[in-house]
Amino acid sequence: MDPGLINTWLIAAVLLAISLGALFKGMTGIGLPIFAVPAIAMITSVEEAVILMIIPGLAANMWLVARHRRFFSLLREHYRFLLAGFIGGILGTVFLARVDDRWLKLLLAGWLALYLIQYVLGDLFRQLFRSRGKAAIVFGLTAGTLQGATGMSAHVVAPYFHDRNISPEGYALLVTSAFLIFSVAQFSTSVATGLFTPERLLVSAIALLPTLFFTRVGISMGGMISATTFNRILLATFVAMEVKLLADVL
Repeated sequence: MDPGLINTWLIAAVLLAISLGALFKGMTGIGLPIFAVPAIAMITSVEEAVILMIIPGLAANMWLVARHRRFFSLLREHYRFLLAGFIGGILGTVFLARVDDRWLKLLLAGWLALYLIQYVLGDLFRQLFRSRGKAAIVFGLTAGTLQGATGMSAHVVAPYFHDRNISPEGYALLVTSAFLIFSVAQFSTSVATGLFTPERLLVSAIALLPTLFFTRVGISMGGMISATTFNRILLATFVAMEVKLLADVL
């Protein structure tokens, strides 16, 4: 990356995207890469966008996991999903530069559409999205692989943990723990494979400032939101994700 080639307005747009993503992440536990990765990819490669968001993502997720640590007992129920996701994070990062984005986005769009259909129709696919055993391993591996290859796994993680009769705080702990575990796999593999150059490390570290600040603002705002409103925000987010994915594919 040559900083001299980057337009000031584009830098401002990227910082705005990171700020909005961090704000929403502080409120709901998801949102940072969904906003930031596509924005950064507009001025550089998808590979670089994914790598640059690893450290901000690690920091934001560590903060939120620590904040909701009293719900750690929930993690025991989903260890298969989380462990498989860690392995997937390694695999996805290895193939980051070789994966066709269109196919990955199509897979994400199909998964999210399935979830939205079951939510509207009731119990049609409810057990699928509440899977624990071997299916949880498949979903975890898929989520981790997508995180490593695209920097985004909320399209799988968020619906997977949604609608399980847990509090908003417990939900935030589950999704951010998954993102944190996947990001650890991403970071270690990126360093081992040489994807994390000194220049990318510097830019990624600079992005920490708006990430941490607006995550903190989002956390403060999160306490003002009721469970019903929180649920509506999540569903609206899922619909927005679906529209964006389909638009990218088409």
